[in-house]
Amino acid sequence: MFKKILSKINHAKLKVFKAKENPSGVSVIICPGGSYAYLARKTEGTDVANWLNSHNITAFVLYYRVGMFGNRHPAMIQDLQDAIRSVKENSRDYGVDPDKVGVMGFSAGGHLAGTAGTYFDRNFSDAGVEPPVSARPAFVAMIYPVVSMSDESIVHKKSRRNLLSRRYTPEAARMLSLEYNAREDMPPVFLVHCAGDKTVDYRNAVNYAAALTEKGVSHVFKLYEEPGHGFGINPKKGKGAKQAPLWTQFFIPWLKEII
Repeated sequence: MFKKILSKINHAKLKVFKAKENPSGVSVIICPGGSYAYLARKTEGTDVANWLNSHNITAFVLYYRVGMFGNRHPAMIQDLQDAIRSVKENSRDYGVDPDKVGVMGFSAGGHLAGTAGTYFDRNFSDAGVEPPVSARPAFVAMIYPVVSMSDESIVHKKSRRNLLSRRYTPEAARMLSLEYNAREDMPPVFLVHCAGDKTVDYRNAVNYAAALTEKGVSHVFKLYEEPGHGFGINPKKGKGAKQAPLWTQFFIPWLKEII
């Protein structure tokens, strides 16, 4: 069972939401947002997991390490890679298919999910041993995501500060700017953003979609012409978003197409 204890108040864990029925074997590891500083555990975590359960999909909410407790890269991606491998290794216990483990992230969690889809063949673990199980997700869903860490015109500075610290290097920022590191062998991507997002500039997603197109990566991009951020799956939340939470209506059919 996945559990990495770092201290009494600072640890990563995976919360399981097992679907009563899961004929497809699909599962999703959810990464809540929170500027890499904290985690929106309900709106972008447990609420999403329960919604996935209603569609016979087993979900896992990852409470990854964040900047509030002094964590910086690569702690976050270590936690997600560990979670992916753990779900695959224990797939029989969870009743899921190890080849159908995907990741979904919101805001900064979207950046984390995208990082997993980009650097799945790079072992961020500090154990010094190559794990026997691949950390490649079957698909990546990024909802109003942070993408760039180096484009000053669109970067979400709070997320960058919490991920890389104030003393980040240009090389680290470039490596974690996902729009510059898309690759042909990435898993399929589902991308959502609002053009009027006042928290994370929508051009993060626009630039990323363009990079995915250039590399020939299978993806869907839903851009809503309205304000909104932090809504998760709830039309009543998210700073004015009304139509954007309807991304949920497109996600399940998309998933059935690619899996």
